[in-house]
Amino acid sequence: MANSGNDSVCDLLANGPPSPPVNPCLELLLWLIGRSRHTLPAVYLAVGEKLRNSAAKDEEFRQVRDSLRQDIEQILGDDGVLLYPTHPLPAPFHNQPLVLFFNFAYTGIFNVLGLPATAVPMGLAANEGVPIGIQVVASRYSDRLTLAVASALEKAFGGWVPPFSVSK
Repeated sequence: MANSGNDSVCDLLANGPPSPPVNPCLELLLWLIGRSRHTLPAVYLAVGEKLRNSAAKDEEFRQVRDSLRQDIEQILGDDGVLLYPTHPLPAPFHNQPLVLFFNFAYTGIFNVLGLPATAVPMGLAANEGVPIGIQVVASRYSDRLTLAVASALEKAFGGWVPPFSVSK
């Protein structure tokens, strides 16, 4: 992600140039005392950006990314889709993602690969009553396919429902 050519995480946390980039170590200390304006996962991303590896390692990661993308696209072809969880658990409650922040990989991997993915609400978890869903993934430039399959799944399974009853 750091080599995408876009602004750095530190720049984005500062609302972009011309503001000076955020100091991630300072933000981590501020977060520990409840004074940071940013979430812990965002601060971790900024710290990770500062601790990045060499340009050679970055190139190795790009090659792995491109190889994985090519493998997935070869399997999917022009008209295949992958149904994949959006999260390994039902929707987390407030602040739970702070300790489970690597679960973003379920959606983040497709962002890194540059593949279109559409999240589809699939109702509520039986025991917790919180939303659950899946994502529809396709080859690059097949957004129309992910949207069509998502629409069909939403119709078949009822789509979004409120997580609790609304009293009037």
